[in-house]
Amino acid sequence: MLDLAVLGLLKEGDLHGYELNKRLKALVGGYATSFGALYPALARLERSGWVRSTAEAPAVEAPAVETDDDAVAARTRRNRRRSGRTKAGRTRKVYRITQEGESHFLELLQEDAGNERRFRLQLAFCRFLTPDRRLELLELRRAHLMSVQAKGRRDPEQSTDPYVRSLFQRDRERLEHDLAWLDQLIADERRNQQGDPGAGPTHP
Repeated sequence: MLDLAVLGLLKEGDLHGYELNKRLKALVGGYATSFGALYPALARLERSGWVRSTAEAPAVEAPAVETDDDAVAARTRRNRRRSGRTKAGRTRKVYRITQEGESHFLELLQEDAGNERRFRLQLAFCRFLTPDRRLELLELRRAHLMSVQAKGRRDPEQSTDPYVRSLFQRDRERLEHDLAWLDQLIADERRNQQGDPGAGPTHP
């Protein structure tokens, strides 16, 4: 799922690794990761040809013209900086998605919608799908939840513990809410495909 999140964010625009990590943590669906996981993933995506990186040199300001009066002060400041470049002055990599990466990203967007966390990511980037594919993704998710609901009806919880029963009741209510939400999304998507200018995601 990290591949989907990274490629989706790079589809939106080129990013430095640090900014990419920030966007991952703020991504709808809550995809938190660490630099220790992100950079190996970026290296793997680059080896696969789905991501390309380029080195970006830091901006260099034109040196100021020194007068005799401030020459001593300027030399003092330079001496203090002789310990080496700061992190801000180091060359950074900019990552961008390739054409092959875009094709792979679209494949990931259309994978099975049975996994809750993956579906949240898929929905966050589903605007990149064609209308037909977007509707198919929503319908696949709805079919999965209907299957889960049917299984729950066949195997009712028999526990006499009121707290356990309350958990199962909460799960049933959340499932019903998600199905109603998906029904609304699907209806909006169909109206949008029919050219209704007022169509768009709504919230029940």
